[in-house]
Amino acid sequence: MLLTDLISEVQRKIGRNIILFQQFEGLLKHVLTFREIDGHISELQDIIEFKKASISKQTMGQLVGQFTENKNQNESIRSADDHVEPHISFKFWIDDEDFYLNKKESLSKLVQERNKLVHHLLLELDLKSIDSCERISKRLDIQCEHICSEISATRSFIKALADGKKTMSEFISSDTYKQELIIQVLRLNSLVLMLTKIAKETARKDGWTLLHSASYLLKKYEPEEWESLRKSTEHKSLKSLMLKTELFEFSEEKTRKGGIRVLYKLKTDSGLAYA
Repeated sequence: MLLTDLISEVQRKIGRNIILFQQFEGLLKHVLTFREIDGHISELQDIIEFKKASISKQTMGQLVGQFTENKNQNESIRSADDHVEPHISFKFWIDDEDFYLNKKESLSKLVQERNKLVHHLLLELDLKSIDSCERISKRLDIQCEHICSEISATRSFIKALADGKKTMSEFISSDTYKQELIIQVLRLNSLVLMLTKIAKETARKDGWTLLHSASYLLKKYEPEEWESLRKSTEHKSLKSLMLKTELFEFSEEKTRKGGIRVLYKLKTDSGLAYA
């Protein structure tokens, strides 16, 4: 191959690799924008736009650092402190420490290669030497394979991220989620929270609490909520509300005068971490 043809080929490969690096940076920015979303529904679009703007100013090295930081494994999803509107927390990561260690090593090398290509290649390339051009040409091909490999892997990561978002979206649209949401909202009702507290603090030795006694305390300490329940067309009684929360179990026992009184207690599998 003539030297002029070899120079043209090297220049073509330099341009090719620079474009591939830019494509890879774009993929990283997409992942970092969408792999973790946290906020109220009304805020989500602003949150995404802010993240896009912030990430757009970062170098490839900074992007790689964030991408390979596996801090999410030991972090729990945050719950909102208020309940004015729905709050969404979505996080996606690969639960494999070795994956992030290997990826960090591979991408760190890629960042070094990118910096050499952009800032230092001309110091090594002698356009008057066939040997120099051939050596750089081979290095650019090896570099191309490395970039393409990471682009392919990142696209797979993005596909998995998209699949996760799709699964979440389908679940949120499902009847199962709607029913679960109703249950969770009911569990945050002040009457239900107080019933939970009463059951924990005033239960008899056998674990049961008199529903009549609990009702008295509700009327005393939550009069507005109690009155709202009394006028409600959705819940016919306190027991009806309690049944819908799926937190309590009930029993009945005879009184000395031959009547019946209702008892309640928390289910052992009710998962009362919220309380």
